[in-house]
Amino acid sequence: MKNITRMVLSVLLLGAFNCAGADVVQVWTCTLHDGKSGAEVEKASSAWLAAAKAMQGGSELRVNHEFPLAANAGQGGFNFVLVAPDAATWGAFWNNYDGSAAAKADEEWDAVASCSGSSLWDSNAVN
Repeated sequence: MKNITRMVLSVLLLGAFNCAGADVVQVWTCTLHDGKSGAEVEKASSAWLAAAKAMQGGSELRVNHEFPLAANAGQGGFNFVLVAPDAATWGAFWNNYDGSAAAKADEEWDAVASCSGSSLWDSNAVN
């Protein structure tokens, strides 16, 4: 019984530590369409972010693009990174995504690049 109690306590403490001040980061692996540039994806992403920020849960969202310097990303490969300050903010945003202005902005964005999928990360800063 002591071992089970210790294990449960450890998991609870670890969960509290991981959630404190952690960003939620969603990363898409993307590729520019032929003839499109990084500047064009920046413009489309800026328009998408403006629409996303107007949504419930969107005001604190940030977007980064990761372009390869020394990576096996292929021709035109990059990452689209959405950062939310916490899981509740990310959830509020994604729960209202369908039919939103950001979803409509996807069409402009999709004309510039395509993404093969995404992953969701809990990101903790190290001081």
